[in-house]
Amino acid sequence: MATTKQRAFLRVIFITILIIVLLMFIPRSSFLDINYDKYNENLKSLNETTETTKSLNSTLGFDHIYVVNLATRPDRLIKMNAMINALNLKVEYFPAISKDNHKILDRYNNSTYMNSTHKACYVSHYMIYSSIIYNRYDSALILEDDVDMELNITSIMTHIHSLLPSDWDLLYIGHCMGWEGFFDQPLFNTSETFKLYPSKKPYCTHGYAVSAAGALKLIKLLAELYLPLDLQLISKIEEGVLKSYSVNPASIIQTNDNPSDVSPGADFLEHKTLIHSTLHSLGLR
Repeated sequence: MATTKQRAFLRVIFITILIIVLLMFIPRSSFLDINYDKYNENLKSLNETTETTKSLNSTLGFDHIYVVNLATRPDRLIKMNAMINALNLKVEYFPAISKDNHKILDRYNNSTYMNSTHKACYVSHYMIYSSIIYNRYDSALILEDDVDMELNITSIMTHIHSLLPSDWDLLYIGHCMGWEGFFDQPLFNTSETFKLYPSKKPYCTHGYAVSAAGALKLIKLLAELYLPLDLQLISKIEEGVLKSYSVNPASIIQTNDNPSDVSPGADFLEHKTLIHSTLHSLGLR
């Protein structure tokens, strides 16, 4: 018969074997190493989200930012660069078509309603629509090189993106008409100062965004030139072909510090001041 010590030793062996068998059937997710793996996965996801947020902040929530600039106007780049650096934005300077570049302008339909400067502006923006499609951007912001922005433009756009319908084609962050009669009710009556409205005659093209779907529509709709770009865009919005929204008050404005290259002497009665001007904060206005 087994002694007391032998029985005790056998119990230890039995319990050890039982523990090993039980561990074989316990899900791996219960182990600390798996928990660490899960932690690392969550950390990686958080880092990716943070990097995405930083990337979107640098382009104000769009895939890309274009700044249209004429080679003959390097003077405008000084203020533009200072503002872009101050706001930590990432942009691409897009060479605008000159009114004297008939080699390119003559490829497009000649219109008796447009002078050469209006046509050059039209073609420059049309080429950007093509670039959006070619690069497969989901969206892009188009800026002209004589603009000023709200100092907190990043937070403004974070709020606007939370309101923007997914099927948008155009988004006017800047526009030339801002008085009450040009807007109906906002989409959402939030407590925020900057609200989102359905567009109603959004004159000017100094600060507006285009979605991928919008770019595809614009390439087809604007293949022939009849009116200045902003007027033709308005006509398509009023026809219901383009789904367009506007931010009001405008958080991107034209400075009008220098004569317009497109419409010299024009005064569209826009709001020429911002609540917190970036250029003013830099001592450049």
